Amino acid sequence: MKASRIEIPALQNWSCHGCTDCCRGQLLITLTAEEKQRIEKQAWTAADGVDPSAIFVAHAGGFRLGHQSDGACVFLDPSGRCRIHAKFGEAAKPLACRLYPLVLHPAGKKVVVGMRFSCPSAAANRGKPLEEQRPEVQQLAALVVPTNYGQIPPPPVSSTPGIEWPDFLRYIKWLDVLLADSGAPIGLKLIRALHCLRAAEKGGLDQISGESADEILEALVRTSAQKLPALPQNARAPGGLARLLLRLLVLEHARTVTVKDLKAPGGSRWRLVKAIFRFGRANGRTPALREGLASVKFADIEKSFGPLSASAEELLTRYFRVKVQSIHFCGRAFHDRPLIEGFRNLALLYPTIIWLSRWLAMSDKRTTLTDADLAKAISMVDYHYGYSPYLNWRVRLLEQRDEIIGLCNWYAR
Repeated sequence: MKASRIEIPALQNWSCHGCTDCCRGQLLITLTAEEKQRIEKQAWTAADGVDPSAIFVAHAGGFRLGHQSDGACVFLDPSGRCRIHAKFGEAAKPLACRLYPLVLHPAGKKVVVGMRFSCPSAAANRGKPLEEQRPEVQQLAALVVPTNYGQIPPPPVSSTPGIEWPDFLRYIKWLDVLLADSGAPIGLKLIRALHCLRAAEKGGLDQISGESADEILEALVRTSAQKLPALPQNARAPGGLARLLLRLLVLEHARTVTVKDLKAPGGSRWRLVKAIFRFGRANGRTPALREGLASVKFADIEKSFGPLSASAEELLTRYFRVKVQSIHFCGRAFHDRPLIEGFRNLALLYPTIIWLSRWLAMSDKRTTLTDADLAKAISMVDYHYGYSPYLNWRVRLLEQRDEIIGLCNWYAR
């Protein structure tokens, strides 16, 4: 692939800090036939600390890397290093390992870069600015992005396809402008964006183009700020159905599926059924679902924890801005959903993250949220984001009842 124009989010830093989260337990590294053949030629033996019979596992008509008995990747050594990387260099690793936590999405004449915030270093913004890593990103893009990426059409804004990339990207620009407002909390900024997109949808503005499109979108952004200068003080509580769907969304993102669970799916499914039942009733205590998420009272999580700190607001703003800038919320990056529907689903992650952050705090016997709570909750949510089955009826039902805005408003208290 010839060199692409790469657009990197300036507000994101990242470097690998060797936490090995991506090498343990949950991530499945699928292999191309070429990658499998390359690893076979590396001739790993038990003397290298690798069980040759456990390297490959049949998976979805192909193969994936195997795991050790504790769930770690078959190539992870006791010191937390990748044996392939240590012996043969980074280029010898599977491409999925080399790419993580970067995501690359074609966007007309350019490729936009995003992050998987399931990586703790990405969520915490630790490391070198991504912009300083442009040469490495460019090399990976040459391996990942198809040669005909410029011919891939954008997703529709609403339901009707046919919009061109320059006009689609106007929506991305103005969504980012909304989220970049340093004078408003992230909950309010998401609500303003949801109001703008609702107005665009109701007004049939999904096919606007050219400079007039910029003028219309700018007017929508300006009007939303005027009509919603602050979060409503008399926010109504979300309805029972909305709270139920939110709790199930929390459960979906909080649960873990380990390699051990994959080997014995019956027990894992039964635990999930019991957790669904408890989250459905929500009149007692949560299950102790994973490390850091202890059994606490549902009622305690529903209490207001007060406003977020400035640094927590910055963390959440960065998360949502990177998702928008990298178009990691619609189209091919998210179940081929239209922009407006995809953003509504993305906005639902805000109350999900707040709910999980409160659960983490209560599990530590605290009634205040820390930046670490928010970063951990974001990592949990983003691990499943885009991979879990998508229920479009859930988003549509909540939108019809005006509950997406309601949930964002309620959990911004």
